[in-house]
Amino acid sequence: MRRILALIALLLLVVAPPVALLAWGFTDLGAIHLWSATDVRVLLAVLTLVGWLAWAAWMVALAIELVGALRGRRVRVALPGLSVPRALASALVAVVLASGAGVAHATPRVADDPAAALVVGEVAAASAPAHATPATVATAAAPAAPAAPPVAEVAAGPLHTVAPGDDLWSLAEKYYGEGGQWRRIVAANPALQADPMERLTPGTVLSVPDPVTLVTVQPGDTLSAIAAQHLGDADRWPQVHALNTQRIADPDLIQPGWVLKVPMTVLPANAPGAPVGGDEQAEPAASDPAGGPAETVESQADSESAAPVTEPADAPISELLAPVTETAPAVGLLGGMTALSAAAVIGGVGLRRRIQEHQRPLGRRYVQPTGELARYEAALAQVDEAADGAERMALLGRAMRHLAQHWWRERTPAARLEHVHVGPDDLVFTFSEGPAAAPDAFTRVGPSLAITWAALDELPDVAHAVAYPALVTLGESEPGHLVMVDVMASGVLGVRDDEEAGAGEILSAMLVELACAPWAEELDLLVITPDARFLDAAGEGRIVHDTEAEDGVATVERLVRHRAPFIEERGWDSGRLDPDLAEAWSAQVILFEVPPTPDQLARLEAAIAQHPCGVAVIAPVRPEVGASVDWELTRMPDGARRLSAGQAEVVPQTVPAQAREALADLYQLANDTATGPAPWWEAPREEDVNIIALRPAPLPPPERADGPRLNLLGPVELVGCAGEQPSRAVRQCIEYCAWLHLHPGSTPAQMLAALLVADGTRRSNMSRLRTWLGARPDGALYLPDAYSGRIWLDESVSSDWEELSLLVTGGVNKAPFDRLVAALELVRGAPLADAAPGQWGWAEEFRSDAAALIRDVGVVAARAARQRGDLETARWAANRALVAAPDDELLLGERIRVEHAAGRTDEVQRLVTRVTRTARVLGLDLLPETVELCQEVVEGRLRARAQ
Repeated sequence: MRRILALIALLLLVVAPPVALLAWGFTDLGAIHLWSATDVRVLLAVLTLVGWLAWAAWMVALAIELVGALRGRRVRVALPGLSVPRALASALVAVVLASGAGVAHATPRVADDPAAALVVGEVAAASAPAHATPATVATAAAPAAPAAPPVAEVAAGPLHTVAPGDDLWSLAEKYYGEGGQWRRIVAANPALQADPMERLTPGTVLSVPDPVTLVTVQPGDTLSAIAAQHLGDADRWPQVHALNTQRIADPDLIQPGWVLKVPMTVLPANAPGAPVGGDEQAEPAASDPAGGPAETVESQADSESAAPVTEPADAPISELLAPVTETAPAVGLLGGMTALSAAAVIGGVGLRRRIQEHQRPLGRRYVQPTGELARYEAALAQVDEAADGAERMALLGRAMRHLAQHWWRERTPAARLEHVHVGPDDLVFTFSEGPAAAPDAFTRVGPSLAITWAALDELPDVAHAVAYPALVTLGESEPGHLVMVDVMASGVLGVRDDEEAGAGEILSAMLVELACAPWAEELDLLVITPDARFLDAAGEGRIVHDTEAEDGVATVERLVRHRAPFIEERGWDSGRLDPDLAEAWSAQVILFEVPPTPDQLARLEAAIAQHPCGVAVIAPVRPEVGASVDWELTRMPDGARRLSAGQAEVVPQTVPAQAREALADLYQLANDTATGPAPWWEAPREEDVNIIALRPAPLPPPERADGPRLNLLGPVELVGCAGEQPSRAVRQCIEYCAWLHLHPGSTPAQMLAALLVADGTRRSNMSRLRTWLGARPDGALYLPDAYSGRIWLDESVSSDWEELSLLVTGGVNKAPFDRLVAALELVRGAPLADAAPGQWGWAEEFRSDAAALIRDVGVVAARAARQRGDLETARWAANRALVAAPDDELLLGERIRVEHAAGRTDEVQRLVTRVTRTARVLGLDLLPETVELCQEVVEGRLRARAQ
């Protein structure tokens, strides 16, 4: 009956308003005499227009809610004036489309293995409130027949009866493992959508869609085994994979110790193995009023999941005999380094390399990381790419700037931060006391401010100091969920460990973030350490270091004494938010890698507690020292480490000593200003002196082989294959092909080390690639079996990089003009333009050399064309090379010369502005020749210089 009434109400609200407006509304607009103030028809016309607008808003709200109901999740569209219509539409649509939804919500899930199923006890019919309707409880009070068969599993989740103290955050933590998922509960309960922040009323029955339980991977586990144990069907492994895509890159490879989400199952009360009595009573099986079995609903996840892809198993004997390792290579190299830290390091190294490339002379190249150092860089890229570290790092900084700007405008100090939760979907700041108001796009949830990554991405950048410049990552509460704390809120942040090596790796991880994270540029850092190599390479003079703990303590006491007199009138947080005072009141962090003595710890705590003035300390605390600590490192029986404080516990972020050395080496290479001769440039020889230069005879263009071709100078692609493209891992197959093409004759072990993949994954992808490449007309495979232990592609597999190298054989500066033009025609974009960084970390040397070669070809070709008087070709050559080397100073100089010769004054001015702005952003001086060029084209002459 409820469905019928709701359907009638929907039809009336859709049809009745336009019928009434057409019948009684005023539509004869031509009869209105607007000049008459007493003409009542003007008012009637306005009321009719308002009626049509209201009906249109209702139809938009109804359409949005229908789409959301059919898709199974709430549509996030924020339009003014639609909150009330959407709430009404959502309630009506939910009832109309229920079609047994009440039964579905109340019907428990059943696993084939009852002993492995989890029972949700809050949904017992006996606890259902008196006001609960059949649509939400589905006759839960009806007893189930003792001999009734198990109820089939359904897609909808269990019901939860709100108890005193429940809130959306705690319910999301209980059913999804993270409080940030509270919006899923709101989306499934239309009554909450009008005001999600309203307190929950005890006794209210809520639907909890698709709850999960956490399962720790054990040695020997596979996704199929986990699905069989916890879901009763091994073929349901895609459901487990879909819930854990942030952690699982390859379904064939999961690591012991990982914590995975698995769909939660609910047992009916009469199922074998279900607990009876006490607080563990299971929900009775739902039935219809007549006593028949409840209607079953096919699980959407089951109907949409695909079976595992079967791949050919024709790997060569040498590969089948290769040892299989189940260790995640990136984890083995970097320890417990998280995506944010990896992104911070990659960003810092990348900026320095951009500066290197900007200053590189023609025909020279910088040394690139190779061997083991290249593996570390590939591991960093892999960790970063797996969790979108670079994007989230930028958005986290944006969020802190918006918070700071909001508090500054409200003239309130920054709220004291307890911790930050960085999840897959959103970012949650939790404070000691809830802030009075939430900035735009943030949602207040108890003492927290939450914002989704999508909403953050839409917010504009603001030029304001960040709210928490000393924010550091402690570790993961679960895979893909980072916990961060503000060092300034701790005063003295102590980490105690039974073994100093463990605490040292945690402090190294904090040091890496404080040295490399973009928001940490707004603080001053002093490190007491015996190993300052990383600091010297990454700090750029911003980080000061010392070796004696006593010197660090004295520095803290001196800073506090110096700041204390100025902090009495206004708190440090208020001064920090003031744009005019932010630099003077910058955060001061002193990190001790040398453990202070008990007396020194007491002095540190006394100094900072007496005058909180923007000075904070991070220090290891020896086990025998009785000082208070914030976090304590413990070891579990299985050897895993946990960092705990009260009820909070995380898997700590760590950076091992060898990883820290590798990071220092990466920074040192990126800072190096020394160059060597480039292999694509012909250096002048002594015998060339006093020889008249002759125009070289045109050389025939290199012949293209008939067979598969790799295109790497732009978006990566593999074309001309004889076989069928695989159904999965296409991009990985192209990466494997590129690596083999650039490293011919390598062994499987070398391939594993460079690509940082498990051997099982490599074998599967090699089989896919072999099938895709296919065979030549004579039957020979393009990827032959590696019977000799070394892997070679057939010589007919070619690439645009190989063709480019052949075109400039003998040196770019010696190549004929037509070959330079032909070389630039191969360029379709930046090298590896669309490659995911985490999948091509090994290719940094190739990418850098390819971009450098294209830039040199562009400069030489543009100059040659300009000397010929061919300004159009000169312009094209410079523009084509700029695609691979954006904002390069020499290329922009050629563009300026071309446009100046063509008389295009506006374009000259634009290019001069571009080249000077780029140098200013990078913090570099323009080359002397560029300065003179800009003076000549803008002012008409060089400025006078004293002789």
